[in-house]
Amino acid sequence: MIKSMTGYGKSNISKEERNYQVEIKSVNHRYLDISIKMPRVISYLEEDVKKCISEKIKRGKIDVFISFENNSTEGRNIKINTPIAKMYIDELKKLAQKENILSNIEVTEIAKYPDVLSIQNERKRRNNKTRNIRSSKHCGRTTNRNAKNRRKQNSRRSIK
Repeated sequence: MIKSMTGYGKSNISKEERNYQVEIKSVNHRYLDISIKMPRVISYLEEDVKKCISEKIKRGKIDVFISFENNSTEGRNIKINTPIAKMYIDELKKLAQKENILSNIEVTEIAKYPDVLSIQNERKRRNNKTRNIRSSKHCGRTTNRNAKNRRKQNSRRSIK
């Protein structure tokens, strides 16, 4: 069990081309108050993070900041909105006829217009990822040496 309620820690982890950065700040507080800020993409993990923290810390105001960067192509699909692309093509052809200009429309040019291409994320594998995070050995441990050194320095200062 952690004895001090005041502290700061920061850690980075990279798994499967996904980068996570977790920053935790805590101060003295009568009850346990956990505040978590994280991207919407991984917001389904909020309760698991709170549970993990509450298993290790019994009181204090805890602020958790999580950032997430997904560089993986897994679970991503590029979709073409064909009806909108056809609307652009039809309107451009009408304009070309009306103004007597060539109507050489390249597919790469149409792809640049808004809402023609979109990246969609699959949500099927969410339960599998949640299970992996819940069983992670990183719950309650820091891998950042700087955070450990700060705790040592803080405990030396409080003794003096």
